[in-house]
Amino acid sequence: MRDRIRALPLRDEMDLIGLGVLLVVELVAYWRFDPSLLTPASVTILSAQFLAASGQTIIMLTGGIDLSLGSVLALAMAVFALRAGSGPGTTALAALLALAVAVAAGTINGVLVAYAGLPPIIVTLAASFLWGGVTLILLPQPGGSVPQALVDAYNKGWNGLALPAIAVVGAAVLWKLVKTTRLGLALYAVGGNEHGAYASGLNTRAIKISGYALAGVFVGLAGIGLAIQTGSADPTIGAPYTLNSIAASVLGGISFFGGVGRLRGTLLGALLIGLLANLLLFSGISSFYQLIVQGLVLIVAVTAKTFISRERQAS
Repeated sequence: MRDRIRALPLRDEMDLIGLGVLLVVELVAYWRFDPSLLTPASVTILSAQFLAASGQTIIMLTGGIDLSLGSVLALAMAVFALRAGSGPGTTALAALLALAVAVAAGTINGVLVAYAGLPPIIVTLAASFLWGGVTLILLPQPGGSVPQALVDAYNKGWNGLALPAIAVVGAAVLWKLVKTTRLGLALYAVGGNEHGAYASGLNTRAIKISGYALAGVFVGLAGIGLAIQTGSADPTIGAPYTLNSIAASVLGGISFFGGVGRLRGTLLGALLIGLLANLLLFSGISSFYQLIVQGLVLIVAVTAKTFISRERQAS
């Protein structure tokens, strides 16, 4: 038994190494089609996807899933783009407002999941329509604006720094700090065994609500980053981020049943999915087939990962 327990961390590292190898293969192929791979602009494209996937990861660790993530992302994006002005103070206030809205939406989702007594997938599906409707009321069509200086700095770099990369590192550090707190440990405990966590004295409802609120921070940052990247907002942009956040989390080793996984795996998963989409675009494959190829690759990858995990558990 002790040997098996000691082998678990090694197996987790092997999973990450496998994802790393796939990432290197994609990077080589991607470099073949786009020599500007390591520019700030290329990092920008993937940063919002990682931040959104980070929010989904936190929720999945609690044993849930959030189908409203894309709607909340679009809501935060719209709020920021509508409120961002020409001055840095106004822009900062717009960012704080967008974050507050995303956290509030996440908290409401958490309350519904914790107290409705329904599966999270049903609750968050209904919430996706709710937040999508609110976003369309605020911004019926693509619009809003972000100061051009901020857009240029975010996409082209600021004093040699890639701001999207800094945002990703900051998010990773934030999660690292949270993970070592009582809340972080409680999130894993509730996802791993909710009844056992409750029996141990944990307030499982409050922990779930906190998890959804924390996820709102990451999703809000993704929405703000996406607004800065594009210079405006699109109220219908969120759907792909919902599906890709789930796929990135699963590829990264996050369990659908909760309590298992690490954010570094999600980072690799998000990079794999983002690079795959860009690679298909640069390869010249017709747009009619790009989604089919991307879907098939993800199905094969997730199926293989699930099969390997089951074989390991059986052994």
